[in-house]
Amino acid sequence: MDPRQKVERCIDRVRHSADELRAAAQETENSQARNAFIASAQKLEECIQQCQMALNQFK
Repeated sequence: MDPRQKVERCIDRVRHSADELRAAAQETENSQARNAFIASAQKLEECIQQCQMALNQFK
């Protein structure tokens, strides 16, 4: 598997993790925990954007 494929697989897993954090936030009654889950999902999405920018360097 080449580096691009590895990164794309990682992005898919991280995107899934962000989705799971958002789902957990919706199921949580504790507002502090909910906010932390949402903030964590946003940070993961920022990481995804950075990885996608790096992937664009392969083109």
